[in-house]
This record gives sequence, C-alpha cells and structure tokens, in this order.
Amino acid sequence: MNLGLIFKYKKSNPNPMKYFYLAVLACLLTKLQAQTTTYFEQNFNSSSEAADYKGGGLNKFTELLANSPSTLDLSSQNLTFTKAAGSQVRFAKTDDLFTATPTVLYVQFTISANITEVSSATTPYNYLYFGNLNDNGSLPANASVFARLGFHFNTVGDSFQLHLQEGGSVNKGPYSGTKTITWVMNVSGAPTTYTDGSGHSGSLEGNKMDIWVDDSLEFDEASELSTGVVPNDFKFIWNNSNGTVTFDDLKIMGSIGPMPVELVYFRASPFGTKVRMNWATSQEKNARSFVVERSKDAELFEAIGTYAASGTTTQRKEYAATDEAPLSGISYYRLRQVDEDGTQYICRTISVVRDEADAQWKILGNPAVSSRNITVQASQKMTYELVSKTGRVISLQTQELSSRQTLLSPSEPLESGVYILRATAGGGSSSQRVIIP
Repeated sequence: MNLGLIFKYKKSNPNPMKYFYLAVLACLLTKLQAQTTTYFEQNFNSSSEAADYKGGGLNKFTELLANSPSTLDLSSQNLTFTKAAGSQVRFAKTDDLFTATPTVLYVQFTISANITEVSSATTPYNYLYFGNLNDNGSLPANASVFARLGFHFNTVGDSFQLHLQEGGSVNKGPYSGTKTITWVMNVSGAPTTYTDGSGHSGSLEGNKMDIWVDDSLEFDEASELSTGVVPNDFKFIWNNSNGTVTFDDLKIMGSIGPMPVELVYFRASPFGTKVRMNWATSQEKNARSFVVERSKDAELFEAIGTYAASGTTTQRKEYAATDEAPLSGISYYRLRQVDEDGTQYICRTISVVRDEADAQWKILGNPAVSSRNITVQASQKMTYELVSKTGRVISLQTQELSSRQTLLSPSEPLESGVYILRATAGGGSSSQRVIIP
C-alpha cells in the first residue's frame, strides 16, 4: 500500500509541482496496488470554501464545521481549525466508506498543533473515531466504535501526544511540528500481515492495530474497541484545549485478502566496500521476481538488480543480493515484488549508513590473501593496524606501491584464520576482515 510517498512534503503555499506529484501517486496506486482500494482522499487543494468539501459522496465529508467563535480555514490548501473556549470543531463522513469490508484498513494524514490554552478536564482527550457513527457533536457510544485514536493537547506550544485506552490510559509523545500518522487496523478476526510503500510493515492478530508516527511504530498490536462493529464511518471531535490544529492529506484505503508474498524481513548492511541485502518470505503466490531499488533521498529510486522469485510456495525462502557500487553516507533500498501477471507491490524500504572510510579503501584479493603481504587500495593516505582474533596487535611495515595502493607486510608470518585490519584517516576509522587460508 503506497502510503506516504508524497504526504510529508506538502507545502502550505500553492506549488504547481504538487499536482504532478499527485498524478504520479495516482498512477502508482492504480498500477502497483491492484488489490487495494482508496475509499477517501482529501488534500484540500481544490477550493478554499468549506461548502465545497461537504455534502457526502466521493471524497467529501458529511459534516465539516467549527462552532462560533471557533473557525476553520482552507486558504493554505490544508484544513486548519482554530478552537476557542466554549466551542467545538469536528468533521465526519457517515455515508459509508465501503461496501465490502476490507481485511486491513489504512488511515493516513498529517497533523500539527499550536496550543494556546490547555484543558483542565479530567479526561482531556480528543478522538478520531471509526465505526458506525452519526453526524452530531455528541461523543459516540463505545458500542458503535470499532477503534479510536486520541489526541492530547497537554502543553502550550506546538506539541501534542497520541492516546489510547489500552489496558489503562497510554500516551505517546510528545511530537512537535508536522507529523505523518499511519494507522493500520486489522478488521478481520484472523491474523494477517501488511506492508506499505513508506516502509511500514508488520503482522497483526485479529482485531489489532498498529500506529506509526512518521517511520516510528508507536503502538504495536494495540486492541481495538468493539470488534463487532464495521469501521464504515469516521468522525473527529475536538472539545478539549484551545488553539490551532492543522490536518492535511487525509487518505483512507483498504485491502482485501493477504498480499501474494508474505515478507518475513528485508535487511541491508555495509560489508567492506559493498552493501549486502537479505530477505525472506514465509509464502509466495504467483510471484515472478523481486527488484531491488536504491535511492539517495528515499524519493527517486533506481533498480539495481532483479532476482527470480519462487512462484507459488508455502515454504520459507531466503534471498540475497549485493550492491557492488553503493552510495556513501545514507542510502535507501526498496524491495519491489512482481507477480506473474505483471502486478507489482512495494514490499519494504530500509536505510543503510556507510562510513566514508568504508567507501575509501579495500583489500585487494580478499577474502584470501598472502600470509606475508596485504595489498590495500585507498583513495587517500591512511594508517593501518592489524589485530589477531585474540586481540593482539601485529606490527606492519608499509610500502607505497602507487598513489592509491599500499603494501602492508606483517612483522611475522600470519597463521591461518581471520584477522581485523583497521584503517584510519581524517579522524574516522573503519575495519575489514582479512582471511588467511
């Protein structure tokens, strides 16, 4: 589910590139997520009038209001509520999001707050509800709520907390600035897995939910409220504390049935001058291939390798790949799975940080080098230290063979085994293994 590709980069001022990004996102959702349905999507770009976003139907609220003296503003291409004392703001959609109940329901939006007055109420939480709901200012009964997520505006300023009633009151945060919330609900009564294009993935027992803030999993396998309720409506009510809260890029999606490939893990780690990747699946259905992609900014990805999948199997399968010429510093790797019919799914995105020193040198001939001489190629002048597996430092004589290559001669012949060669330059150091056969 390709959530969060664009949402973090929304700007408050009109930006013509935004429409291009949204068009790209629409194409990706159509092409890559054949088993996913978008139920509601609103980025508040089309008008600055509240009336244009109300009335129900496709991507419209059934209720959107701020009771006087509170106000709502749409002039900055987002939904900004300014709440005053003694009033309420809310929005809702109660004309049914879907006809076929999904297995997994995905809710994503951005939120920021600037609180001027903190509530003194005993339970000062403001909730976004999903369930069988009505258009009014009353708090819904628990029996009509499938799940709810609370917002606690407990300090003056630009921070907020998230709240769940999970075996008692549980708050997470505080969070400052604009945050992307991804709320994943297992609507079925059976265990399932999920993966989205932001790199969020996990497994959920029946009627459990995960809540992510940006890329951090804040609530893991949290309980939902009333498992017999279908989450076909949503409603947000703000009663407690005063100030400004801004919502944007509200998107609600659902998927029916499990993904054709259940990914166990996708990992990457530096190894000398390369980056090694490994992934495993617990089952596959009509899977043709995996494509490993790389990016320097987590936005624009390029394919660096394609690997055959296992077709249809219920057996665990292990895969490996190597980036022979990785980027220095931080880089991002993404795994894309392709079905036999060409349908594609973005499985997971991960990051790797490579020390500059790692990228600047390598051992020629490794992993089997001479017991008397080790040749190193480096992009700058370095100092070297050789350590045995017992921790003993073995002195080295150095001879520059060229501006880039140095011959290292241990003071004694090396016995068979593994040694660590440490290179230092410019205050940074890194190590590589040396294997003597």
